[in-house]
Amino acid sequence: MIVRLVGGLEYKMNFKYGIPTMSRRDFLKAGSTAGLVFLGAGLAGCGGGTKSGTSANISAQKTVNIAVSSAAMALDPIVAGDSVSMGLISNCCEGLFVKDIDNQSVNGLCDTYEVSDDQMTYTFHIRDGVKWSNGDPVTAADFVYAWQRNAKAENGAADFQYQIEMAAIKDYSDVLAGTKDVSELGVEAKDGSTIVMTLEHPVPFLLDLLAFTPWAPVQQKFREDKGSSFALTKDDMLCCGAYTLTQYDVSGNTITLTKNPDYWDAVNVDVDVINLQVISDTQQAVMAFENGTVDYVQLTGDLVNQYKDTDGFAKEAGNFNYYLMINTTLPGLSNLNFRKAIAYALNREDICNNVLKDGSTPVNQMCMVGLFTKEDGTDFAAASPQLYTYDVEKAQETWKQAQQETDVREFTILYDQEKDFAQTTCAYIQDTLQKTLDGLTINLESTPKKNRIAREGTHDIEVCFHAWGPDYADPTAILAMYESDHPSNYSCWKNDEFDSAYEKANTTDAGNADARWDELMRCNEICTEQAVCIPIYQTGAATITRSGIEGVTQHITGIPCYYKFVTSK
Repeated sequence: MIVRLVGGLEYKMNFKYGIPTMSRRDFLKAGSTAGLVFLGAGLAGCGGGTKSGTSANISAQKTVNIAVSSAAMALDPIVAGDSVSMGLISNCCEGLFVKDIDNQSVNGLCDTYEVSDDQMTYTFHIRDGVKWSNGDPVTAADFVYAWQRNAKAENGAADFQYQIEMAAIKDYSDVLAGTKDVSELGVEAKDGSTIVMTLEHPVPFLLDLLAFTPWAPVQQKFREDKGSSFALTKDDMLCCGAYTLTQYDVSGNTITLTKNPDYWDAVNVDVDVINLQVISDTQQAVMAFENGTVDYVQLTGDLVNQYKDTDGFAKEAGNFNYYLMINTTLPGLSNLNFRKAIAYALNREDICNNVLKDGSTPVNQMCMVGLFTKEDGTDFAAASPQLYTYDVEKAQETWKQAQQETDVREFTILYDQEKDFAQTTCAYIQDTLQKTLDGLTINLESTPKKNRIAREGTHDIEVCFHAWGPDYADPTAILAMYESDHPSNYSCWKNDEFDSAYEKANTTDAGNADARWDELMRCNEICTEQAVCIPIYQTGAATITRSGIEGVTQHITGIPCYYKFVTSK
């Protein structure tokens, strides 16, 4: 029996869990890519920054204002699919595990846990005294109920059902198929504070998975009492995290999180109030920084060069890969040579260095650097075949072949209208491809992010400028969306060889690190070869920070930032 105990200042103590040590760095999920901004001045009663470049508190209460590039879209853990929404949920409704400042999964509401020798039975013990914001205790039953909601795709919310499959919880196949009742899923509340999870096979990344938003607890009585209004407003959700949601309007531009005095680790939460404001224009954020009212700005484009020599400027790897997501069922786009010509014609270095200028790096395969490494330090993405480096000759050669195989010469790229960098990047792609591939016409269409997500879900796209961030530290967090039946397979691509290798990696080879590595490497190679989704770049984060603000993170997995680790001097 393996027993793991985290004591004292739990969130500072990392654990390892039977997989190679994960490289840190680079979330999920798309609202943070256009730019995080910390506003030091604020709403009425908030502390603010000064023009001298220091963060000043005008009262004993510490307040940090954060501008995000898009609004929160949902507050239900099994519905929210964007980084802003998932960040709200994870900060207000803590799960068994969280990500610390170094992107390591550490104990959240889980006090201790045990793992059986065969790595297929986990017993989790909830901390004593943890409470919901209505004063009720958080119980093991709250977690079991939440996971069962996800497994049965309550109210049609099926986007995160795959997490149940990735966790390989006993009888998940029959439960997801509807041939067994959700009560037969292999999770049980042994008592008020003890959860037992039984697996079909070992899952080396399980604890990292459990740090993600869909695994947050939900109180059954509260959920059922609220009915269709559950999680629609601040009064329709319960909180058990470092913060409570005290202001939220789905159509508003400001969201307020207030430090939870009943949180188990409240003594180590430094900032009292977090205000989120929707600011989509990076230039406006920079102007606010110059005026002394912004403490932290993520820069894009020419602003990077403008501020690169300024005190507080920094660059780091980001937490998304950007792709051209292609609907492979459509005429023309279903042709492999058509897609390969596009892949060869993209000058990724030029996009990163002369369009984005923010530290983004070219990507020629599906995974991002820093997501997963072997015990010997080999990075999965770096070791993968780099198949589509910029090559005009190959692009034009494969384009001529495509012209003989299809009459299609035109398609439309869809992108989010809220992201200024998306417009400039897609315009560059349009210009480059049309100049390189004779006779090709590319149309650009902008739409609100919410509409783009909905259209991807119904496959109402031709080509989409699409970001994907990993939910957990494993290649399957990226490769899963190419599985034939995965809900995020927006390309509608199916490949038997890929499906077979992917299944082996997650079942028969799950306990064999070397064999699993080889199967996943083959999966990455297959979908890259097929140009099913053309990788462009891994995001970078060029930032400028006023002194006094620390702990702002962009985790490569899960949500970008846990606010409990943010400090303000």
